Amino acid sequence: MLNSRRLVGWTPTFRSPKHAQHVWASVVLVILMSFGFWWANYSFSSSVQTLSEVSATSERVAFDVTQPRLAAFYVRAMRIGTSTNALKGCIEGLVTPALNSRVIYGRVGYGPLSIELWPPGDGGQENATAAAFAAGGGDKEVSLGGRIYLETDGGCDPLSVKATPLPLPIWGRASIGSEFAGAEGAVPTPRLLLEGKLRFSARAVNLNLLSLRPTLYSVTALELPVGSRLEAFSTAPQAEQQDVNGGKKAGDRSQKVNWWGTAYVHYEEPALIIAIATDEPRLALYRPNTHDPDVIEATMLTQIFDDPNLIKIYKLLAVIGGCGALGGWLVSAFKKREKGTANQEGARTT
Repeated sequence: MLNSRRLVGWTPTFRSPKHAQHVWASVVLVILMSFGFWWANYSFSSSVQTLSEVSATSERVAFDVTQPRLAAFYVRAMRIGTSTNALKGCIEGLVTPALNSRVIYGRVGYGPLSIELWPPGDGGQENATAAAFAAGGGDKEVSLGGRIYLETDGGCDPLSVKATPLPLPIWGRASIGSEFAGAEGAVPTPRLLLEGKLRFSARAVNLNLLSLRPTLYSVTALELPVGSRLEAFSTAPQAEQQDVNGGKKAGDRSQKVNWWGTAYVHYEEPALIIAIATDEPRLALYRPNTHDPDVIEATMLTQIFDDPNLIKIYKLLAVIGGCGALGGWLVSAFKKREKGTANQEGARTT
């Protein structure tokens, strides 16, 4: 049988821990290391990278073109009108918007599809090129200047009007919906956002040394209120962003903000069905009865507490700190026990 007295001699005595300062020091060290690691990563990346995905039903979506070829769309059974009378009547072919021109897709209720194109600038340059048109999708293009308006017309081709419309591409600085407003005339203006959902995600930090890849994690999911407008947040005054007609945006084109997606028509559903995404870190939601927008963004605190890769680092540092604190505790306990045993043996010899 084992000698119980010998076992007692090797067992640490867990008394009132005078080493508590070591535990607190380890905790503080872990917190400082975690904060230092996050701060170094944030200083390097300068901002939290995000991805926003919007699924909406809206009467209106507009965007400033940043890549003309990616924003090109094919039209059929549509009647065209231009402010310069460059082209009239029914057309079918490929329309390629000009760089920095503005494209507005609209549809009120179950009505016809309308497409507006504004030339670059403030929209008042009648001779500025707004788009190029190639009949039948051929190689020969015709430049179209000034404002351009297209609308589906059953008189052009009764058989193709109810056919499945081709998707309408979105590539540029986009805006979904417009502020709620009453009727301005006999013909309703497409503007109302009927419903929508926003999924806002952020990109985790990239730690290749620890095999932690920059995956996406969910930040929030929102229901877009009816009659609102969603776009990239800008510090410019609202009056400079949109003119009184609710159409042409004036300035702020120098910002490299990009949205991509598509809009299409389902004749059994009202308005336009829109699927769009952007990596713009700050979004602005303008609601009725409010002047200032609701800003949607991923802040520093969001990354600190929600980033899955940072959370793994926190756990790793906590384990290291906990093991260090436990090791120091055990060493201190054994030293105290050995010191007590040596004092007892010295007392016996005397």
